[in-house]
Amino acid sequence: MNSSLLNFAGSLLQDEKTLVASYDLESLYPTQRNTLQLQALHQPGIYNYALQPFSLDYRNVKRLCIINGMGVTLGDSLIGIAALQAIKAINPKLHLTVLRPHTCQAYVEEIYRLAGNVIDELRYMPVELAALEGFDAVIDAGNQLFREDFATLEMHDFFLRHLGIAPESVADDIKTNRWLRDEMPEQAPPLEGRYVLFNYRASTPLRNIPDAVLVEFVEHLFKRHGIPVAGFGEIDHPQFIDLSSRSRNTRDFIAIIRHASKVYTCDSSALHIAAAFRVPTMGYFNAIKPALRAACYPLCESVDMGTESSALLHQSDDNTLLSVIEENYRRYLNLLP
Repeated sequence: MNSSLLNFAGSLLQDEKTLVASYDLESLYPTQRNTLQLQALHQPGIYNYALQPFSLDYRNVKRLCIINGMGVTLGDSLIGIAALQAIKAINPKLHLTVLRPHTCQAYVEEIYRLAGNVIDELRYMPVELAALEGFDAVIDAGNQLFREDFATLEMHDFFLRHLGIAPESVADDIKTNRWLRDEMPEQAPPLEGRYVLFNYRASTPLRNIPDAVLVEFVEHLFKRHGIPVAGFGEIDHPQFIDLSSRSRNTRDFIAIIRHASKVYTCDSSALHIAAAFRVPTMGYFNAIKPALRAACYPLCESVDMGTESSALLHQSDDNTLLSVIEENYRRYLNLLP
């Protein structure tokens, strides 16, 4: 198997008849992957904005299928589903089917099951190409990480554009991930009193708030707000409450975020959930610029902790780069009143 296929800006075709997601193949040993007859998905009638820009008038679409949508992380999925809500706002009667990779984490898949008023049908890849018959439009949304504009467009605008929608035509409130607020019932708060949420972990080390400054950060937050600081993990501070045991699934995670008095978070899914529930937020960005992730969130202030070297990176284990970012946090905390 050509290893570059895993970086293809779209989905893959096995034996010229079966749709597969490159994400599902990453768990296979190279020897297993090499036995597969795979090719990039280039099929007439299947839209892929990365290969050929397009626009669609969804008022005239009755049945739509999204291949490999809408991401393999929780944050990407939250925003991707917001873009799908924009389609339903244009045509509420449209029937929407989403094909998902089958190896994603359960906590990511849970968010798709919460989106029942947006997504009419969930299926999991691999899927036979013949199963796409009967749809009015089919869009390959696979592997967005390897699409050139993923790191240069605001995320909602990226997903909208790759669904064939002009981003400027979409209402601002949809871009706050309103769909999640609309879908979620009332939830009990995780604590009796008020608390500030400090979410310092993301899906990659590059986006984390560095371990070396966590105690000092909690001390600052407690002095500023005068209420306990909650989070996920252990921080050696008397006013820090570890809520990991109360975050057993995505619903619990959402409840903890929505009931916080304020959220302080790295570039992670907590940022997008807080926006959905209108929770005031301070976001810290070590790599991708804040304007590409938080520009649509009116209650979010952002701090850029990155460097010129990290500006377009999604992940990195470069210790030198991580040390520079850590030093940026130290300077930031030293300047706070």
